[in-house]
Amino acid sequence: MSRGLFAEHRVLWMPLAWPWRPASPGARHCCEAMAAALEHDCPQHANPWQCPDTVLVYHEPFDEYGIPIRDGGMSYLRLAHCPWCGTPLPKSWREPWFAAVEAAGLDPQAWESLPERFLTAAWRAP
Repeated sequence: MSRGLFAEHRVLWMPLAWPWRPASPGARHCCEAMAAALEHDCPQHANPWQCPDTVLVYHEPFDEYGIPIRDGGMSYLRLAHCPWCGTPLPKSWREPWFAAVEAAGLDPQAWESLPERFLTAAWRAP
């Protein structure tokens, strides 16, 4: 399933119907403006794809930043550089994530039963 998973596409989605999760408290971003944009907390919308004031999303397991696409789903336009400071953003960990989950003998489609480490950046730690 993971081989060549839209590697050249810029529009990506939150995979496998995962519920939205904000970044872990220890997540670090390239600049204060980026961090502030990601900390937007809307009292009316539980998920950033429903909130018209959310300009940026971060998918921690894949280390991807994107602009939400408001099409009723959870797609986003992946960014290569920070819109505020211009810093190149990290390479996506999407493909390695699928490979690691499958190598652990787990089903990436069964996100409810994945160990917590696969739902955060912890899976990338040595």
